[in-house]
Amino acid sequence: MISLQRIWVLALNTYREAVRDKLLYNLLLFAALMIASSILLTQLQIGKDERIYRDVGLSAIAFFGVLIAIFVGINLVYREISSQTVYTMLSKPVRRWEFLVGKYAGLLSLLAVEVAVMSVCFLGVLVWKGSHFSMGLVWAIAAIYLELALVTAIAMFFSSFTSPYLAGMFTVALWITGHLLADLRAFGKHTDLAGLKPLLETLYWTLPNLDRLDFKADASAGNPIALARVGMAALYAVLY
Repeated sequence: MISLQRIWVLALNTYREAVRDKLLYNLLLFAALMIASSILLTQLQIGKDERIYRDVGLSAIAFFGVLIAIFVGINLVYREISSQTVYTMLSKPVRRWEFLVGKYAGLLSLLAVEVAVMSVCFLGVLVWKGSHFSMGLVWAIAAIYLELALVTAIAMFFSSFTSPYLAGMFTVALWITGHLLADLRAFGKHTDLAGLKPLLETLYWTLPNLDRLDFKADASAGNPIALARVGMAALYAVLY
């Protein structure tokens, strides 16, 4: 119970500190503008396909969510280490794992608010234009949040022992690779280079496969998303 109280205090302080970051509001503004731009894009497209509302909206939530997760995630932990306030905090009855879990919980709370704000903008565009809304969009947004939680954990991991610049580069590289693992594995199966196939196979089973959390294409097309698929994706993200 005492550990939960300390984690709660750390999470609350982390959330308050992150909310003061002006970069967060700039990214949210750009995300809202990107979502709203889908209205203009449909006017320029022949046939005015309403799917573009869903494509642009979900992509904006995912892209700007990742930017917020990376920039806010790496700066918060690095700031504690560079200013040496982490040593003062750990000199108190706070365990290291409590410090990390508290910071992570605070960032997850921030991401939840950020995804909720962008989702409201997205929903507003759909309602205004009378576009079809399906439960698949809810599952897609939930999967995006799980992906952001995973990216935040990666960012915190790298920021704990390297500079923000390198931590950002490593996190972005893992994020991009995580969406290409299936293609890399398929390439490894058809390559003749010695040692490349087992290397790519190892990367496939070791690195986070973010394609498992990507429901945007099916949600945009209005295809049904099975609950079993959502459950397996959530379990994968939590376990990783």
